Amino acid sequence: MKRLLSKIMRILLSIFFLTVAAAATAQDREGNNTPGEWVVTHHAAFGLWDSMCDERVTGDIKEERCYIRYVDVFSPRPNFAAQFVFVTPEQDGYKVEFGVERGTTFVTGGFQIRNGNDVIWQNNRKRCLLNACSFIGTDADELLAAMQAGDEFAFAFNDRHGADQTLSWDLSAFADILADFHTESRRRGLLG
Repeated sequence: MKRLLSKIMRILLSIFFLTVAAAATAQDREGNNTPGEWVVTHHAAFGLWDSMCDERVTGDIKEERCYIRYVDVFSPRPNFAAQFVFVTPEQDGYKVEFGVERGTTFVTGGFQIRNGNDVIWQNNRKRCLLNACSFIGTDADELLAAMQAGDEFAFAFNDRHGADQTLSWDLSAFADILADFHTESRRRGLLG
């Protein structure tokens, strides 16, 4: 029961965070506070993972984008803290970008993908262990392959407020998420 309540609280906090983030980013190109220009054209939820596409029109030009996102609000107010990942199509493949709050320090081996008890991928990039980081090209391909093969993305770190944190992101549906993302990105000509 306690685990279920914790999961419900995480979902509610994620929804709150996304609502606040959407309101904060609802600006036009000149930075004026206006309703967001991006209109959602596709959304598929896989637990806390989302496969999304949206578009906006400027004059006669329609811009489209698709992405996978996971937002984990792991600490509510007053010590609010969150971590996220976005997967986007790039000209030559993918970009996998993690958002880690400044002041976060990962423990040794605290940024890994597991399949059962086996570690099948681990991030050892120092810059990624101290701040936001991105994987592109073959690095992104290897990471996405590990995310499909693994069952858990595990994080262990000390957050910006000095609290020890452990996060576990379920990867059991990641192959389905990636398939949905591929279908929708190709439909819009964003992925070869």
